[in-house]
Amino acid sequence: MIRKLAPFFLPLAFAVAQTEELEPLEAHGPPAPSAKEELSVFDRSRLTKSPSLHLDQILLENPAFGTYRRSGSGIAHPTTQGVSLRGTGTSATSRSIILLDGIPLNDPFGGWVRWNRFSIGELESVRFGHASTFASSAGAILVKRRRPDKKPIREFKLTGGDVHGFSADGFAAPAAKKNGWESTGSFRVEDFAGHPVVRVSQRGSIDEDAWSRMRAARTSVSRQLSFGRFTANLAGFDERRGNGTPLAGNEGDGFDWSLSLEDDGSRTSLFGQERNFASVFQSRVSEAIVLDQFSVPGSSLGFIHAGSRETGEHEVGFAFVALRREGETNEDFAGYKLRRVAGGRQTQLGLSLNNAWSPAAGWNLVAHLRGDWFRDDQGMRKKWRLSNDAVLEDESFVAHEDIEAGGSLQLSKELIPQLAAWTAVRSHVRQPTLNELYRPYRVGSFSVAANENLSTERITGLEVGLDWRASEHGSISLTLFQDNLRDSIANVVPDPIIYPDDAQRINLDQARSKGLELSLEYLLANNLQLALNGLLMETEIRRCPENPRIVGNRFAQAPEHRVSATLIWSPDPWEFRLDARRESNRYDDARNSHNRLLDDAFTLDLSLVRNLSGNARLRLTVNNLTDEEIQTGLSSDDIISTGAPRNLLLGLEWRF
Repeated sequence: MIRKLAPFFLPLAFAVAQTEELEPLEAHGPPAPSAKEELSVFDRSRLTKSPSLHLDQILLENPAFGTYRRSGSGIAHPTTQGVSLRGTGTSATSRSIILLDGIPLNDPFGGWVRWNRFSIGELESVRFGHASTFASSAGAILVKRRRPDKKPIREFKLTGGDVHGFSADGFAAPAAKKNGWESTGSFRVEDFAGHPVVRVSQRGSIDEDAWSRMRAARTSVSRQLSFGRFTANLAGFDERRGNGTPLAGNEGDGFDWSLSLEDDGSRTSLFGQERNFASVFQSRVSEAIVLDQFSVPGSSLGFIHAGSRETGEHEVGFAFVALRREGETNEDFAGYKLRRVAGGRQTQLGLSLNNAWSPAAGWNLVAHLRGDWFRDDQGMRKKWRLSNDAVLEDESFVAHEDIEAGGSLQLSKELIPQLAAWTAVRSHVRQPTLNELYRPYRVGSFSVAANENLSTERITGLEVGLDWRASEHGSISLTLFQDNLRDSIANVVPDPIIYPDDAQRINLDQARSKGLELSLEYLLANNLQLALNGLLMETEIRRCPENPRIVGNRFAQAPEHRVSATLIWSPDPWEFRLDARRESNRYDDARNSHNRLLDDAFTLDLSLVRNLSGNARLRLTVNNLTDEEIQTGLSSDDIISTGAPRNLLLGLEWRF
């Protein structure tokens, strides 16, 4: 894998000696109200200000964002890092698609995301959007990379800490050119020292710190041609993790590429992914390997052609996408000397149309309409004895096809220059992942059976909101929302319950998530800024014939509220920042078992920045200042998993 990564560092060699001032960490007033096509925007300034080093931790500033478990991407198992905006996920799989410059990043086999592979220095913005060119039931997270600017960019950051360990990040781009080649390059190397992941009173001799080692790099080259701009992107990563016991761990590597041609009215892209993943599960009782998932290869190949044009008062656009995914899991049951292989192939063809229109002064209307064709084929599952090759299970599943339609309609009105109202209705779908369809799994004593007959998920939602810029110093945004989930996939123990720890993936007939989202920004003084964000959320399983006992229950791992607050004081050349986050309790299972209720979580982080010169700054951060126990999981045998304790970070970043 290192041979894949090494060439990506070459664009950094464009750096030559030149003094360049860092972007100042200033407090800015809130933006004016606008049409609500996006739920949230993390621009370059907001990304730079954050003391967090992993993208998932930065995005937690918006309570609508949340991964399945509270663990950060530095130590969390990758399969638990799925994201569903506003708590619309009834399992660990992502309901939201993550797009980097329009290209999907979700794993082709399981849909998870490796958030710690991003170098924050390479990112221009991150946006939470309602609609996507690719099918996803809970919107999209749109990540945009930086491009060359008028002046060369060369940035480097070093960070160390007792839990974080050591990391180095870099980004470089020569000055933009009207003619000739342009390039960018970024890298990230992290040796995450880690921390204990089992409650202090429950740790035994087998328990050790969970840790990770990540190497990632990305490069792009582009050139303006007579018929458009050609861009080629390459990226790779290699990661190793320890899961908290001597034998348990996981590892993965991957390679992404894309070729794009863009002109004033259209963009055409061809892209692909290659992934491999492995994970070992160890018993805390016998101190032996119980499952060795030694290889999970996955790949995808896709095509996008999109365009837009203005016709009178309308801006119309279209997108056609084609996506092929395939993958399988290969795993050994160590105690039983068995081997299993399971996997398949998926195809998606999608066509979307959109129209943005201002029918009158102050009014904005945005309509999206899309149709998708899905196909699952080559599905199989086989299990045999390693000792004599005796076949115990050998299934080939019938191909399944589905055609779905959906879209969204968003209407906004500027009531007065400082106040805008808006409403949106939407209906989007998600194709089950290969992992959900074909791979059974077991964690400890809890097992989940696969289900090759899973149906396409659909989320239909309605929301209304107000954006009020109360003054030049402050703004408030308020949103009421309701999402109705049909055929959402969840892990459910069938009724009557014979074995309480044996579940199966099923489609919930009906489920619902509704609530209120609030955001407030206020510039208290020229160098003092306050931001408050809150999410009140009620999730409920509405109908489940397979187990009526769970009707009325909350979704697994879904809190009832999340609140975050940030206070920034920036007297030059210093910056002081205080981040507070609180989240209510959450159940660890769909049965809402009282003995599997995770406590409330509260964290307080303090950071101090000192600008050393125009091109360098030093940052000191204390995370989890009060050393709270953050419960991230509660197993059926009452073992409590925990997040990071109080820890220190020291970082140095400069531009040269």
